[in-house]
Amino acid sequence: MPKYSERVHALILLRQWVKQELPPEEDPSWGQATPLTRELVIGSLRHKGMLDAVIDHLSARPPAGDFRPVLWIGLLQILLLDGIATHAAVFETLEAAQKLKIPKAQIGYANGLLRNVIRSRGELDAWLAAQPPAVRFSHPEILVNRWTETWDAKTAISICEWNQQRAATFARLTHRGRGRAIPPDLTPHPAFENFYQLPRGLSPLDLPGFEEGHWYIQDPSTSLAPALLDVQPGETVLDACAAPGGKTAILAEALDHRRDTLTALDTHPRRLERLRENMIRLQFPEVQILCGESSSLPAESFDAILLDVPCSNSGVLQRRPDARWRFSRRSLKIIVRVQREILDQGATRTRPGGRLVYSTCSIEPEETTRQIAQWLTANPDWFLTREHLLLPGEKQSDGAYAALLQKNSTQTTPNQV
Repeated sequence: MPKYSERVHALILLRQWVKQELPPEEDPSWGQATPLTRELVIGSLRHKGMLDAVIDHLSARPPAGDFRPVLWIGLLQILLLDGIATHAAVFETLEAAQKLKIPKAQIGYANGLLRNVIRSRGELDAWLAAQPPAVRFSHPEILVNRWTETWDAKTAISICEWNQQRAATFARLTHRGRGRAIPPDLTPHPAFENFYQLPRGLSPLDLPGFEEGHWYIQDPSTSLAPALLDVQPGETVLDACAAPGGKTAILAEALDHRRDTLTALDTHPRRLERLRENMIRLQFPEVQILCGESSSLPAESFDAILLDVPCSNSGVLQRRPDARWRFSRRSLKIIVRVQREILDQGATRTRPGGRLVYSTCSIEPEETTRQIAQWLTANPDWFLTREHLLLPGEKQSDGAYAALLQKNSTQTTPNQV
């Protein structure tokens, strides 16, 4: 990849996102992005709603979508980022636009808008303070309204406020690292055992014992589903949507390195490569890693199955701010149908008397409690043992949902839900 300046790289990534809506982290150049480039990209997507509102408020004619990233990173530096002088923010942003050969007329427009923001900052702050929550907290109105209807306005605002904070990085201390000294600059999580928050600027690679498998980087909420499944050594277990491997690692630890008991399955070859790398680093060579769907596996093969299904990501919008802008009623209907198909497939791979955990990082009822209630109505040979919905920020972690389902041993017992 050619060497870009930080703002040029940020503009390239944001303009690609406008065209394709693929998460910036999936771009091949993301690994070479500097901290400032990542801040500009993630910050622009996190505050996109507010930034767009400012642009539209100050523009007689709304600018084109592929030009907006220039305005996003300029406004972000002026309004929200500390340590960057306003004149430098304007100059560097416009210079980056010039290097990408953006038309002079658009660069002149950006120059005028950004300098207008600097001059009228007090008036603009007052205008923003009077805007509805969807604008102030930079969320699609559809999500704010849904959360208000599902819970209440206070809860909806609390979720939005949490999502607007920078995501912290957490490391889980694996069984290999326990009993060793914990670096003093790590902060224990207040609600989840063996999870520690990393200080900003510390690379996970610098954690003592990281390469030896003593740490795994994951949000504490990811431990919810494996804890519910509660696998025991000797059980045959399937992690059906396994990549990149955080939950797989927790299951492997609980199974105590028993060979041929844990199968990790995923449909994405590229993500499976990451899972393989993680299992090698964590020293779990016994995990069987397969590419495909659970429908390719023998029926009634497993004592316990974990289904961490694809979802709208509405519980992890702090960590995945771009996902909020892809949410729609249509996309929700599509993903709910996919989840139902995965649930059906997983159920047929569970032995009579076995159990299954349905897990998602969404908080939408259609993907969580309502999905399970409707599925149980259609599958009377299953019953709900326990479910847990964790709202974003509720325990200083991402949002998540997990339901523990039990299959009747005779498949004739009436549904107990």
